[in-house]
Amino acid sequence: MNYWVFKANSEHYRIDERLLDPAPQITWAVTRYHERIQQGDTVFIWRTGTPRGICAVMVIDLFPYEPEDIDLHDGYEIVTGANSTVSAPHWAKGTFIRRFPVIETNIIKKIPGLELFSFFAAFQQAVNFSITRPEGSILLEFIEKYLAAGPEIKKVSKPATKPKKAAPIRVTTSTKKTKLPASESELPTTVLLQCEACNRYVVSTDTDRHIREAHAGELMEWKKTK
Repeated sequence: MNYWVFKANSEHYRIDERLLDPAPQITWAVTRYHERIQQGDTVFIWRTGTPRGICAVMVIDLFPYEPEDIDLHDGYEIVTGANSTVSAPHWAKGTFIRRFPVIETNIIKKIPGLELFSFFAAFQQAVNFSITRPEGSILLEFIEKYLAAGPEIKKVSKPATKPKKAAPIRVTTSTKKTKLPASESELPTTVLLQCEACNRYVVSTDTDRHIREAHAGELMEWKKTK
């Protein structure tokens, strides 16, 4: 089995809305590696824009696949014409097996074994990316632990129009609650925290931003990861 990263350009495709759609199967353009992609391969879906990172996992059901028009125009496209992938030479049909809030770049870079993740050094204008089997295994293991903590896709969070002043941050480890410094600069840079309100993983230096953008400055509780 091979591992891949397929990129979803959020400027051309409403990937957040598509992941809320219960339909499990999706058709994806393949512009390279068509000689290596096989049925049963695992694909990590990478969302561009903000937030930027992995948002789903799918398995290749059929490749090469000859799609019908309805597969290419599923209602979530934003841009057509010159920026459309309809003219792609090959297509893959896959099934989503995991969907979750975006695991952002700064978190992925801190996963042991992915400090030199090959995807980050790849040609970023492409759609399809090959990653190594050890990298794929590490990512899958991390995502399983991430999902075991309970994060599910329920709605697309939108930043508040007028952010409120961030409230003090509290961190919980098991049942014990510990107060952390309110200033981001005082927090350890290597601590990975989980927001108990939305179950999203956030690096400790980004907690204030997360509170402002996702929770309109409301008081949040955080859980330290192991």
